[in-house]
Amino acid sequence: MEDKQTIPLPPEPSAAGRRRTIAIAAGAVVAVGVGVVSVVAVAGGSSQPHKPALGAAAAISSPAPYVADSDGGYSQQPQFTWSPRPGVPSPSAPTTAPVSSTTPPSAPPPSGPVTVTSHAPTTTPPKTVTKPPVSTATSAPPPPPATSKAPTPYQISGTVSCVSGHSVEGVWVQASQGAGYSPWQGIGNGSTSRYWYTLPSTMAFSLHVGCGGTTASWAVAVTTPDASGPVANFTCHDIAGQAEYGKCDLQ
Repeated sequence: MEDKQTIPLPPEPSAAGRRRTIAIAAGAVVAVGVGVVSVVAVAGGSSQPHKPALGAAAAISSPAPYVADSDGGYSQQPQFTWSPRPGVPSPSAPTTAPVSSTTPPSAPPPSGPVTVTSHAPTTTPPKTVTKPPVSTATSAPPPPPATSKAPTPYQISGTVSCVSGHSVEGVWVQASQGAGYSPWQGIGNGSTSRYWYTLPSTMAFSLHVGCGGTTASWAVAVTTPDASGPVANFTCHDIAGQAEYGKCDLQ
């Protein structure tokens, strides 16, 4: 129960004031009756006839906030109390605008075209590894072909004699290599002469001797046998009619 607030009346109100108070009180009683009838009418189909339906407006209203009490004062009457019905908006609830979840931009977007500058990715050039040149093993040059030892020159010498007593007019050395005229030197009347010659190597040789005549034209040509050594002395038969004519003997 709410405590009634008692407001003291002014002393000795006039008759008109009392009539006004009575009229206000009667109006309040009528309003209470009308409210009860309305509640019963709204809840007519409910299984509990003595309880108002959920969401119905159950209120005690008074056309005037204050009524006279038995002590001659005024007391404050309870105001309307509203109970919301599901799906029915409350008449006293203010309509609130929905709150937007979108935060307004802090700055307006630019009005002109936006230029986007793209930076090309910086690429590092690949490192180039320089390999040292591979040294190729150079093969040693082949050894020179084995050469045979240079031949030792073969020095020959000796004497030749013409039995006829004619002078020696020439000496020719006959050999497999290096044949040629040999120098000669007469001894005495010249029927005996020395000779000397150099052959390219050791080898057998023989002589052709000119007895008489001239160097360009021998009177008799005689031939010696092969000599096996470097020194050889020959006696030549240059007399016609002898058994060994045209031959020389190795001494």
